[in-house]
Amino acid sequence: MTASRFLSLRLPSLLIDHPRLKVELVVGDRLGDMIEDRLDLAMRIGEITDASLVVRRSGTAVRVAVAAPSYIERHGEPSSPAELANHTCIVHDVGPGSDVWTFVMPEGAKGFQVSGGFLANDVRAVHLAARTGYGIAYLALVEVFDDLRSGTLVRVLSDFPAAGVSFSLVYPSRRHLAPRTRLVMDFIWEQVRQVQAELARASDEGELRKRRVDARSLTQSH
Repeated sequence: MTASRFLSLRLPSLLIDHPRLKVELVVGDRLGDMIEDRLDLAMRIGEITDASLVVRRSGTAVRVAVAAPSYIERHGEPSSPAELANHTCIVHDVGPGSDVWTFVMPEGAKGFQVSGGFLANDVRAVHLAARTGYGIAYLALVEVFDDLRSGTLVRVLSDFPAAGVSFSLVYPSRRHLAPRTRLVMDFIWEQVRQVQAELARASDEGELRKRRVDARSLTQSH
């Protein structure tokens, strides 16, 4: 589900360039047998142990803490992960430990307990709640990248990164990779590469921090 918004905003440009191509985007956090489910290609997060899949590693998915400028205007910005205990947090409930957010501290990775009045097992619900200004969310960067770029959301605790998780494009080894599937796979890989390059150009979030200041100024002016 994390990748669905990222892909939905970008796949139409591929379809415009290739009008005879059709793409069915199947969204879900659990993947069964790809051949049985008639899936040509899947995006997976984490280590792939299924030997029946061909894996093309695309990069590293990192989580970031984000909030709307309106929330920061009302409640301020935490200066360290420990201060999250004093803030309203929006929890993506994916099982035990969902309310423990991990950040890299000088002494190593450390988990911090968070709480708030709203939690959901749907990442889109968490994302939208953060955009309303209700609280701070802990989401994959690929999920919120466009919001950070536009200023709809701003990153908090940027000096305390979260550990990255590898993500890959996979397809069944028992199925011939059709040219249309390779076309889509190469397009997705290129989109991911462009996002990673833009983040690198931002020089450790320098441009995104500037947008955060600009967003605050805009909020204050209104």
